[in-house]
Amino acid sequence: MKELHPRRLLPSLSAGLVVAMIDIPLEISIAALIFSGDLSSHVSAGIGLLLFGGLVISLVVALTSSFPGMVALPQEAPGAILALAATAIAAGMPASATSLDTFLTVVAALAVTSILTGTFFLALGRCKLGAVIRYIPYPVVGGFLASTGWLLVHGAFAVMTGQSVGWSQLPSLLQPSLLARWLPGLILAALLLLILRRRSHSLILPTLVLAATGLFYVLLWATGTSIAEATAQGWLLGPLPQGALWRPLTPPNLAQVHWQVILRQAGSVGTLLFISVIGLLLNTSGLELAARRDIDFDRELQSAGLANLAAGLGGSPPGFQTLTYSAAGHRMAADSRLVGVFTGVLYGAVLLFGAPLLSYFPKPVLGGLLLFLGLGFLVEWLHDAWFKLSKPEYALVLLILITMNVAGLVAGLGLGIVLAVALFAVSYSRIGVVKHTLSGANYRSNVDRPRQDLQTLRRRGHWLYILELQGFIFFGTANRLVEQVHQRANDPDLPTPRYVVFDFRQVSGLDASAVLSFRRMKQLAEAKNMQLVFTHLPAKVRLQLANEVLTDADRSLWHAEADLDHGVEWCEEQILHVPDREDTAIAERARVATFQPESITGIDLRNYMERMDLAEGHYLIRQGDAPRGLFFVETGQVTALREGRDGQVIRLRKMGPGTVIGEMGLYLDSEASASILTNEPSTVYHLSKADLRRIEETAPSAAAALHRYIAEILSERVSTANDTIQALLAGPEATSSLRR
Repeated sequence: MKELHPRRLLPSLSAGLVVAMIDIPLEISIAALIFSGDLSSHVSAGIGLLLFGGLVISLVVALTSSFPGMVALPQEAPGAILALAATAIAAGMPASATSLDTFLTVVAALAVTSILTGTFFLALGRCKLGAVIRYIPYPVVGGFLASTGWLLVHGAFAVMTGQSVGWSQLPSLLQPSLLARWLPGLILAALLLLILRRRSHSLILPTLVLAATGLFYVLLWATGTSIAEATAQGWLLGPLPQGALWRPLTPPNLAQVHWQVILRQAGSVGTLLFISVIGLLLNTSGLELAARRDIDFDRELQSAGLANLAAGLGGSPPGFQTLTYSAAGHRMAADSRLVGVFTGVLYGAVLLFGAPLLSYFPKPVLGGLLLFLGLGFLVEWLHDAWFKLSKPEYALVLLILITMNVAGLVAGLGLGIVLAVALFAVSYSRIGVVKHTLSGANYRSNVDRPRQDLQTLRRRGHWLYILELQGFIFFGTANRLVEQVHQRANDPDLPTPRYVVFDFRQVSGLDASAVLSFRRMKQLAEAKNMQLVFTHLPAKVRLQLANEVLTDADRSLWHAEADLDHGVEWCEEQILHVPDREDTAIAERARVATFQPESITGIDLRNYMERMDLAEGHYLIRQGDAPRGLFFVETGQVTALREGRDGQVIRLRKMGPGTVIGEMGLYLDSEASASILTNEPSTVYHLSKADLRRIEETAPSAAAALHRYIAEILSERVSTANDTIQALLAGPEATSSLRR
């Protein structure tokens, strides 16, 4: 019963009253828009349908929404589409149809549309698709809302002048008799637009509407025009027929409905479903930001779905959650479901008892409200959007607006989506698919190698060309990738790379044209005597490449590894096994790749060390162990492994003969940051901290040479890391680091 506490009851009642005061005139204007022209004699029943919709939709959403204080009502954007459909239905009725037949057919169309909207909302909410719909391109939504604004402006002039206004009728609007009917409404709309764009307050709109209505009756008194004369001249909304405003369809009425005429409006109904979903999700996401709290979009879809099913059974147009009214209630500290309940109750009161008062509502004020809504859309999407959108996006908004008003809503919507997708493809293709460009000169695998090997890899760094790819590779980006590889292969200032590595770790997928692009690169590799290396291939991408690129028939042209580190290691092994004039021989490399302490210190340090013959799979060091001194690998191979907090084990470095282990822990006196595991039977010499101190005491020159040797190893690692960092910071297109 917290909702009934005075501290929550009074703000909720006030918020509901403000919403009703503001929105009821707007709902009346939407009804006048839908039931205009040949349907104008039924405008009172149309008002009843809109008020009934406000009653039902407000109550259902208030009781089922995930956001206390949510307000939902019939909206002007769907109303503009329905007005277009109602006009088309009236024009498409057979000559034998009566005015009542036309009215009942339009009401049936409203009911069917609401029921379909409710079903669509429910299906999306049940399938948890609330977030998916938000991927609709923003300019498409903007173009549609701009077109909606134009329809509202067009409808406003029709309501005020009592006649349809097309391009050919524009000059007639300047006739004094018609000018007097639409100019006051234009002035009211301009005032509302100017004031509300500069200052936002919930009482501005109802105050100006009441003031405009009062001024209208002052002018009637000043000119000596009676209410009966004003009604007869078409200045007032009335006379409304006696009895209830709400006249829903009854079973006997169904026989008078021309269903085939309704079926011809399937395109408009589909457009309405689309824009209603977009409107609902945009409003709820905006409210989420305004209220600074999470809103369940799927639940809101289901809530609006139930509300529209109930409203459709009563013949009301569809509606959904509002942003302005819901946020206003939140700002008034009315975070209660009673806001929507009170709003619905007030709609019900006007529906039951308000017909006599509605008869005295001035049409210029009604048209001014419609004109204000329409101009608001147009100003937002034709003026404000110029400063917010890119020029191609703004052009798309204009094109959708023109197409919708020339060829229809469906054509404009379809064209807008197609062009938005094309615009996205062009924009996305400008984002480089290559995140980083590296070479063997500035990137090496996590394998510790003898200094002679490192010097060889540095000299031959241009043999290795590494491309870290990103994003989705499609026709727009794949061709640029081919051009980049072709340009590097034919660069006159650099030797042709022997290995081109493509890392797919950050690639989300590729299309068929991208597969063909990799096939072209394989042909280039064959012509230039290169080999393509693929790393971190997702299973789906590997399957796509299997038939065209990763084929057994030309296995010598490609190679695949699990990740970039292993891929680069494989390339380095191939590079190191190719002798040249600067390498005496592979045998010499094998000789220096062994532990030779006498060549480092001038004495045989093995006399101070413990020899350890280890089997495969032996942990020499475990992560977190206290420092135990230095380990020198004489034969075999070991790997440094680090276990993360999630339990995932990462290979940090692979080390072979001639490498040193444990220097960081020794000098920093810190725990081991990684585990050392033997990959094969290995011979390792251990120099403890006590034995190192003994060398420093008995053979200080040898100890200094050892420390200098370790410092050179660490410096080499830092130099390699700096080269890699500089290459990464230089960007994917940089080549200066390759030309050193």
